[in-house]
Amino acid sequence: MALPPTLAAFGEQPALKRPTLNDIARDLGISRATVSNAFNRPELVAAPLLERILAHSSAVGYYGPDPMARALRRKDLHEVAVIFHHDLRYALNDSQSVQFLRGVASALDKRHLALQLIPKMGRRSFMPAAFQTTADAIIVHAEITQELKPQVKAIRKPLVLVDTFVDGVSSISIADELGAFEAMQHVLSHRPDHIMGVCLPVGEDEWNRIFNDPEGFHSGIVGGARLSGYLRALLAADYPLEQVTWLEISDSEPENAATDVMRALKPLKHPNRVGMVCMSDRIALAVMHALKNHGMPLPLSLVGFDGIPEAESAGLTTMHQDSYRKGEEAVRSVLDGAGSIMLPVKLIKRNT
Repeated sequence: MALPPTLAAFGEQPALKRPTLNDIARDLGISRATVSNAFNRPELVAAPLLERILAHSSAVGYYGPDPMARALRRKDLHEVAVIFHHDLRYALNDSQSVQFLRGVASALDKRHLALQLIPKMGRRSFMPAAFQTTADAIIVHAEITQELKPQVKAIRKPLVLVDTFVDGVSSISIADELGAFEAMQHVLSHRPDHIMGVCLPVGEDEWNRIFNDPEGFHSGIVGGARLSGYLRALLAADYPLEQVTWLEISDSEPENAATDVMRALKPLKHPNRVGMVCMSDRIALAVMHALKNHGMPLPLSLVGFDGIPEAESAGLTTMHQDSYRKGEEAVRSVLDGAGSIMLPVKLIKRNT
């Protein structure tokens, strides 16, 4: 059953950007000030033009300045917090995380605003405590569990989520499911005898939902979305699922995946005929290094995910995402009311 590798095939459409006052002015060929007056001082706008502005605004889904953004303009804004999903050591040593934080910092520097970084630091009550930050706006780059969703919705500060989703809250994400679909397609094109998927933590409940309804259920976490993409590509190609090994490893120490992969490869008759997808480049690179150190052949095809600089130097095929831009877009969303956006990914073919 062939499934087209498009976002629509996964039930996910790129989140439409919320129209802005500038968009309305451009559409109608009038000044930004005139559109602003239509919503804030309508008595200054001639009736026919006012009617035209309001009618067009309603048609494209713009209903006036965002009250949160307006509140931001009224106050003395100093600081934006990034609530991060790992500890500080991870944040400063993971290439993808560093690029994201660089994007955030660059965007804040241009606005002369400070960055407050709130790492996990192993606290069990990490998220609720982090939400009490004194920062004026919040970027949450951490998974939002079901029990935390009401608290997220109750926060009265400008807030944007990164790589996680809560209904009604703006989010910056990438096309994880589509990227995983394309990564698995690339591996399948080499006609492997066996496939190994090395996954980030998903959790038993999420895992079951994905496998019980692979075409209808779309996960709201990164690991789940990528697992869905891998699985759907396998089903589309009618690849026997009994010839697939799934490994779930810790995302805090992805290099530890190498030991589990080596152990899983040993019982296979032809380990050099294995296709492998890894949910991060750090996992894939750890596997490459371990196999080379033990004199074992690399997989028939190996695809990572993220596109970190180390992947290029190692010749690793990967799904590339622009983490720097993700950081910039997070700032733009939380401070300008730019709304949600889904950024693209791209398959970079190299030696694996």
